[in-house]
Amino acid sequence: MHRAYFDFHGLRLSYLEAGEKHNRKLFIAHANGYAAGCYDYLIAALSADFHVCALDFAGHGGSEGTLAFDSWDFFRDQITAFFAYKNWKHCIAIGHSLGGGSLLRAAIENSDQFEKIIAFDPVMLSFPAVIYVKLFGNPMARVALARRADFKNKEQALKIFSRHPANRNWENDSVRAYVEYCIRETKEGDAELCCDPAIESRIFSQAGWRHLLQLGRIRCEVQLILPGHSNVCPPRIAARVTAKHPRSAIERVAGAGHLLPFENRGLTLSLVKKHL
Repeated sequence: MHRAYFDFHGLRLSYLEAGEKHNRKLFIAHANGYAAGCYDYLIAALSADFHVCALDFAGHGGSEGTLAFDSWDFFRDQITAFFAYKNWKHCIAIGHSLGGGSLLRAAIENSDQFEKIIAFDPVMLSFPAVIYVKLFGNPMARVALARRADFKNKEQALKIFSRHPANRNWENDSVRAYVEYCIRETKEGDAELCCDPAIESRIFSQAGWRHLLQLGRIRCEVQLILPGHSNVCPPRIAARVTAKHPRSAIERVAGAGHLLPFENRGLTLSLVKKHL
């Protein structure tokens, strides 16, 4: 696995790449506040059979960031720009949360670029939820803005995140991957979050509804993997996302949460392999 870069509207975006380039193409898109490397276990396992690329969205991981965006189309466009840069005409895509929602938005624009999408609890808010966020704000945005961003070093960060209540269900390897790929050392010798809390908060604050009118344009195969109850992809929207392709389906994982890819790596990998 190696890191490479490409330009997106003046921003230097990073991606992780592994596998033989003549193999079938597989793309991975991460959740808000995280990074491509948090899914290192998927990259390692799948690169034996696929040419895998995992993008760091702007402001995450090794990518440059900006606050100059006003919708999640900004992340959709990074995906399509990456495909154009790599000259990928057709691929399988795996997305989680923001990544899954952005892949589905990309499929609205052009479903032909996807052989299939495997989406773990993609953020596709209902119309009432969108209105709530516009009127009252997203509580997750406030949580993100208050997030601690600076640490003495990576060792201190690892200790903090290993004990943090929010990570109590995470596997140890997931915590280590988070510190490795989502926290960087500074020139002064300390450490900081790669994703500025202001960027993470702004992402949570974006709420659009146009895509809700266009879900019928998703014509590629979509495998939705959802918790028993999803707060971000309600049943009616999930049904519409999977309505147009005969092999599309919804799978609910009892006892799973929104962060299943970090809480149970083995199950996540097995679900991915099941749907490839």
